[in-house]
Amino acid sequence: MEIGLGAFIKFANATPRARPRLARQIAEQSRSDYDPATDFWRPMRQAIHRDRKTTRDGEALRQVAQAASDRRRPSFEEISVRWDGVAPRWNGAGHIPSHAARIEIGGLHVRVNPLFSEQWTDGHAESAYVWFNKEELRDDTLAGVRHLLTRDGHEAHLEPVFIDVRRTLAAAATPTEGIDEWLEDLGAEFRGLAA
Repeated sequence: MEIGLGAFIKFANATPRARPRLARQIAEQSRSDYDPATDFWRPMRQAIHRDRKTTRDGEALRQVAQAASDRRRPSFEEISVRWDGVAPRWNGAGHIPSHAARIEIGGLHVRVNPLFSEQWTDGHAESAYVWFNKEELRDDTLAGVRHLLTRDGHEAHLEPVFIDVRRTLAAAATPTEGIDEWLEDLGAEFRGLAA
């Protein structure tokens, strides 16, 4: 089975009691055809991608927020405002192509798609993995995600960076000793619950 990084983060951050229901929901979504109309964050991801490739001033995000439905507008406005606290990290860098990767944990394949990648003139390059959701990540979940992004499966010359836009956090991927077992157990737990 394969799920996206965002789904894995939601599962990892959930309480043990909530995980069975969440695993079944994620598995059902992963088995069905993708429907852009039900992808809440798609317009904001597209706006950030457009912003990084063009004006780099956040205007694309503000336009999406203004045009959003009543249901999406409050979240999109918050992301638009908070983006201004994250985007300066890439001042002086330029957009480069991004490529998806897959990382296997506990028999579960996790698809990691950077929203964008940037490179500076000195050759340093980063791939950004972006989290928009309201749920604040527990410390162990954040450490797990940062560690997961260091595992084999992504391009070696790009430094993975995890972005939590709501908290204006940009954290480079960092290996954490002892967390591989936790990740493997989570992957196996998800597979067992989603079966």
